[in-house]
Amino acid sequence: MSTAQVFLARILENKREEIARRRERGLFFRPFWEAPRRDFEGAIRRRGLTLIAEVKRASPSRGLLCPDFDPVRLARAYVRGGAGAISVITDEPFFKGSLEYLAAVRAAVDLPLLRKDFILDPVQIEEARAFGADAVLLIVAALQPEELRELLSYTRRLGLSALVEVHDEEELEVALSAGAPVIGINNRNLHTFEVSVETTFRLLKAVPGDRPVVSESGLSGPEALKRLAEAGVAGALIGEALVKSPDPEALLKSWRIS
Repeated sequence: MSTAQVFLARILENKREEIARRRERGLFFRPFWEAPRRDFEGAIRRRGLTLIAEVKRASPSRGLLCPDFDPVRLARAYVRGGAGAISVITDEPFFKGSLEYLAAVRAAVDLPLLRKDFILDPVQIEEARAFGADAVLLIVAALQPEELRELLSYTRRLGLSALVEVHDEEELEVALSAGAPVIGINNRNLHTFEVSVETTFRLLKAVPGDRPVVSESGLSGPEALKRLAEAGVAGALIGEALVKSPDPEALLKSWRIS
């Protein structure tokens, strides 16, 4: 097992313990449960390359990314910069995220929101709806095929969409078989930690034309985004570069591809 896989296993073990605690206390705070959902999938399918800008406070490898982190300030800058959707990381132990960040962003902007976390249980999808998400991230590497199908089904029942993340051909086959509405291709190799946008171009060839694809990780400039758009990729998720930028609005504007 690679270092990356060991680390993922540690995260998932911690997440299962967190889920057990949340199940015990129940979900009482539901500020956006009845709120209408925004069309995440529609935003990805619109003409041109949709930029999904990420609200990300920290990463396990790089620590705190933004000393004066303010999720609402970031989200509003993303709107002004032309983002088509916003991803909010809610994992607390490893990424210093929070469901409260998700709710705060929901109250502040009108763009579709993706809850980005290690989703393993239906209660987390309930949390996503309750705190204002329009879609959730489901990671094939973290789930058994039957678990993925069940979580996708529950996501639809709650009126949410899903971005199903894959790293290689085998995971892509699982995602497609499960009926993933949007495919996320993570350019980070889970065995080596190396990041290459070529992963997106390689896997894109095996994705049916009716299934939108979002490229994730390692996107650090307009040239890479232009290549993705020309290849038919529907969206690009950008996180660290924006969070660390002194002017994320201007950076997004400079990276937008018509």
